[in-house]
Amino acid sequence: MKKDIFENHQSNNQFSKGIRFFSEVFRLRKLIFDLSVREFKSGHFGSVLGIVWVFVEPIIYMAVMWFFFTKAMRFQPVGDYPFLPWLFTSMIMWQFISGTSIGSVGVFSNYSYLLKKPEFDMSILPLVNIFSSLFVHFIFIGLLVIIILFSGISFSLYWFQSIYYLFATCILMLGMAWTTASVSLFIKDTRNLIGVIFQIGYWVSPIFWDLSTYPEKYRIFMKLNPFYYIVNGYRQSFIYQKPFYEDTFSMVYFWIFTLLCYIVGIITYKKLRSQFGDVI
Repeated sequence: MKKDIFENHQSNNQFSKGIRFFSEVFRLRKLIFDLSVREFKSGHFGSVLGIVWVFVEPIIYMAVMWFFFTKAMRFQPVGDYPFLPWLFTSMIMWQFISGTSIGSVGVFSNYSYLLKKPEFDMSILPLVNIFSSLFVHFIFIGLLVIIILFSGISFSLYWFQSIYYLFATCILMLGMAWTTASVSLFIKDTRNLIGVIFQIGYWVSPIFWDLSTYPEKYRIFMKLNPFYYIVNGYRQSFIYQKPFYEDTFSMVYFWIFTLLCYIVGIITYKKLRSQFGDVI
């Protein structure tokens, strides 16, 4: 099926080497979208319940957390915000980050048949995985809005600030994907390593905690986690309703880190691209 999609768009893939990446993405937007839809369907519609499984695990997990923290321990987040939307806001962003990052590791090997088409630029393939994950993320955002409104939190224009954080996340994921997907072809343990890193990241990112609960002298170390800015940014947009530029340090640090990841990703991909055919 994927091969058929590619054949229908083959005429759009004749680009010179001097065209910039995002210009090529724009010209290949329909191909990328079609492959993303196919990726989404193949990943979520192969079983009886299909996409339902995407929501079952996180919803059950959040229900357990809600009962444990609010009923058993009577925990309340800082500012006495309703716990469920407070938790759900950070959870959906973390699920997007971790799911996209882990899924991107094998994206080049998954589309190995495209190596036989030298005119196809494989550097756009991580975008296919990112866009496929976005389909699920948008559904979760819809659920989040419903939960927020039923929790008594009123609509705010700050909600649209989440678009900025989502864009920032995609840029970071793209740079990381070029590196991990390229390296994983040569080092098979890469996927396991990424999985371990994100297991650790789950607990050091502000999903169950707020920075204000830490002693002030330790807060700077928590901000060195680049995912802090994104996960907390979603909470800033939907729950706290604060502007994205309020924490200048985190914003500048995040974009420096992201641009470095982007540059490293480009260099890694270009360095290893010519050897893909030897290992796939």
